[in-house]
Amino acid sequence: METSASNIIDLNVIAELKAIGGTEALFKRVANHFVEKVPARLAEIEGIAGSQDVGALANAAHGLKSVVSSLGARRAGKACENLELLVRNGHSFVARDLVETIVRETRAALVEVEKLRSA
Repeated sequence: METSASNIIDLNVIAELKAIGGTEALFKRVANHFVEKVPARLAEIEGIAGSQDVGALANAAHGLKSVVSSLGARRAGKACENLELLVRNGHSFVARDLVETIVRETRAALVEVEKLRSA
Protein backbone atom coordinates (compact mmCIF):
# COMPACT_ATOMS: atom_id res chain seq x y z
CA MET A 1 0.00 0.00 0.00
CA GLU A 2 1.55 3.25 -1.11
CA THR A 3 1.26 6.22 1.21
CA SER A 4 1.29 9.73 -0.17
CA ALA A 5 2.64 12.74 1.65
CA SER A 6 -0.87 14.18 1.93
CA ASN A 7 -1.92 11.17 4.03
CA ILE A 8 1.00 11.70 6.40
CA ILE A 9 1.43 15.48 6.33
CA ASP A 10 -1.41 17.96 5.87
CA LEU A 11 -0.10 19.81 2.84
CA ASN A 12 -2.41 22.73 3.62
CA VAL A 13 -0.35 23.38 6.75
CA ILE A 14 2.81 23.35 4.62
CA ALA A 15 1.24 25.74 2.11
CA GLU A 16 0.21 28.10 4.92
CA LEU A 17 3.72 28.10 6.36
CA LYS A 18 5.18 28.80 2.93
CA ALA A 19 2.69 31.62 2.33
CA ILE A 20 3.47 33.47 5.55
CA GLY A 21 5.81 36.28 4.62
CA GLY A 22 5.72 35.32 0.97
CA THR A 23 8.76 33.05 1.16
CA GLU A 24 9.58 29.54 2.28
CA ALA A 25 11.73 30.83 5.15
CA LEU A 26 9.22 30.03 7.90
CA PHE A 27 8.54 26.58 6.49
CA LYS A 28 12.27 25.85 6.35
CA ARG A 29 12.74 26.98 9.97
CA VAL A 30 9.83 24.88 11.22
CA ALA A 31 10.94 21.89 9.13
CA ASN A 32 14.50 22.19 10.45
CA HIS A 33 13.17 22.36 14.02
CA PHE A 34 11.03 19.28 13.32
CA VAL A 35 13.96 17.29 11.93
CA GLU A 36 16.19 18.32 14.84
CA LYS A 37 13.70 17.65 17.66
CA VAL A 38 11.72 14.61 16.56
CA PRO A 39 14.43 11.93 16.95
CA ALA A 40 15.12 12.92 20.57
CA ARG A 41 11.40 13.08 21.35
CA LEU A 42 10.91 9.60 19.88
CA ALA A 43 13.84 8.24 21.85
CA GLU A 44 12.36 9.75 25.02
CA ILE A 45 8.98 8.11 24.44
CA GLU A 46 10.55 4.76 23.59
CA GLY A 47 12.68 4.93 26.72
CA ILE A 48 9.73 5.70 28.97
CA ALA A 49 7.43 3.11 27.37
CA GLY A 50 8.95 0.26 29.34
CA SER A 51 8.61 2.02 32.67
CA GLN A 52 5.61 2.32 34.94
CA ASP A 53 5.69 6.13 34.78
CA VAL A 54 2.59 6.77 32.71
CA GLY A 55 2.62 10.45 33.69
CA ALA A 56 6.05 10.89 32.11
CA LEU A 57 4.84 8.97 29.07
CA ALA A 58 1.82 11.27 28.71
CA ASN A 59 4.05 14.34 29.06
CA ALA A 60 6.47 13.01 26.44
CA ALA A 61 3.57 12.27 24.08
CA HIS A 62 2.23 15.78 24.64
CA GLY A 63 5.62 17.30 23.80
CA LEU A 64 5.93 15.25 20.64
CA LYS A 65 2.36 16.11 19.66
CA SER A 66 3.28 19.79 19.76
CA VAL A 67 6.25 19.30 17.46
CA VAL A 68 4.48 17.07 14.91
CA SER A 69 1.42 19.29 14.83
CA SER A 70 3.56 22.26 13.78
CA LEU A 71 3.90 20.68 10.33
CA GLY A 72 0.50 19.04 10.06
CA ALA A 73 1.56 15.47 10.84
CA ARG A 74 -2.00 14.69 11.87
CA ARG A 75 -1.71 10.91 12.19
CA ALA A 76 1.36 11.19 14.40
CA GLY A 77 -0.34 13.91 16.43
CA LYS A 78 -3.48 11.81 16.83
CA ALA A 79 -1.44 8.81 18.00
CA CYS A 80 0.21 11.01 20.64
CA GLU A 81 -3.14 12.46 21.67
CA ASN A 82 -4.66 8.98 22.03
CA LEU A 83 -1.93 7.90 24.43
CA GLU A 84 -2.12 11.16 26.34
CA LEU A 85 -5.90 10.94 26.76
CA LEU A 86 -5.79 7.33 27.92
CA VAL A 87 -3.30 8.26 30.62
CA ARG A 88 -5.10 11.45 31.65
CA ASN A 89 -8.44 9.62 31.89
CA GLY A 90 -6.99 6.73 33.87
CA HIS A 91 -7.70 4.05 31.28
CA SER A 92 -5.58 0.95 31.06
CA PHE A 93 -3.60 0.34 27.89
CA VAL A 94 -0.55 -1.45 26.55
CA ALA A 95 2.10 1.25 26.33
CA ARG A 96 4.27 -0.67 23.86
CA ASP A 97 1.43 -0.90 21.32
CA LEU A 98 0.62 2.79 21.50
CA VAL A 99 4.27 3.78 21.39
CA GLU A 100 4.81 1.59 18.32
CA THR A 101 2.01 3.48 16.56
CA ILE A 102 3.46 6.83 17.60
CA VAL A 103 6.93 5.83 16.39
CA ARG A 104 5.65 4.45 13.07
CA GLU A 105 3.53 7.51 12.29
CA THR A 106 6.17 9.98 13.43
CA ARG A 107 8.94 8.31 11.43
CA ALA A 108 6.72 8.38 8.34
CA ALA A 109 6.16 12.11 8.94
CA LEU A 110 9.88 12.65 9.39
CA VAL A 111 10.58 11.02 6.02
CA GLU A 112 7.98 13.23 4.33
CA VAL A 113 9.27 16.40 5.99
CA GLU A 114 12.78 15.56 4.82
CA LYS A 115 11.46 15.20 1.27
CA LEU A 116 9.53 18.46 1.44
CA ARG A 117 12.46 20.27 3.02
CA SER A 118 14.86 19.23 0.27
CA ALA A 119 12.40 19.81 -2.59
